[in-house]
Amino acid sequence: MKQCTHPCQTVTSNHSNLEKLRTHLIEGHQCLDAWLALSQLVNDPRQQKDCLERASVLAPDNEQVQIAYLEACIALEPNNVIAQHRLAEIRTMQLLSGMKTDHFHDKPRPRLVGDILIANGVISGDELNEVLRIQKAGSVIASDRRVGQLLLKKGLITPSKLAQALIMQQQERSQLRIAPQVLGEYLVEQNYITPQQLEMVLAEQLRLDQKGQRLSLGQILVRLNLISQARIDHAAKEHELSFWSKFGY
Repeated sequence: MKQCTHPCQTVTSNHSNLEKLRTHLIEGHQCLDAWLALSQLVNDPRQQKDCLERASVLAPDNEQVQIAYLEACIALEPNNVIAQHRLAEIRTMQLLSGMKTDHFHDKPRPRLVGDILIANGVISGDELNEVLRIQKAGSVIASDRRVGQLLLKKGLITPSKLAQALIMQQQERSQLRIAPQVLGEYLVEQNYITPQQLEMVLAEQLRLDQKGQRLSLGQILVRLNLISQARIDHAAKEHELSFWSKFGY
């Protein structure tokens, strides 16, 4: 495999030539520009999604590429809750990063999930590096490339251990004011549920996700009779109002 530089000269010269772009990729080039150009040339929405998915693998930190891919997913699967949540998260972070205040700039960065798992003694540095190597393998289009999910699939951690790490990470992000407080954390803060119940529900969500059953945190809370749907709806509205009130809305 050959990693193309950006901008790719081959694509610049042939950005509207479908066959030459395909040949460029078939020759083994890992080319972000080629996949993005192809996504504009093909007419089939599924092919467009496939092109953007491959581009998103090559540019995991490019928000515009990630947004384009998620929008393509939602266009094909309007009920894809995971894609909807991820898209909302990216757009929220873009909004927050545009606010030139001390709250969102020049702050320490929260630990990554992998680092938290190492600090907790759940995995070793070598195990994390192996999973990161798999995650960064650009030639493989994986359905889920999150570190936590890859660790689960390899049997290196349990859903409960991952749930603990995810909660710790979100708490750090909230404390550093670089990410909005999530609904689960708000429910604990308002004493709607206990920290132990949040951890249990998040672990259950991860177990169901492994089986292909994707349910929201609120759906699982209701299913386990830990809170009523009416209370969830009320808390979600409170949470939204609380968040925007901090910015004068």
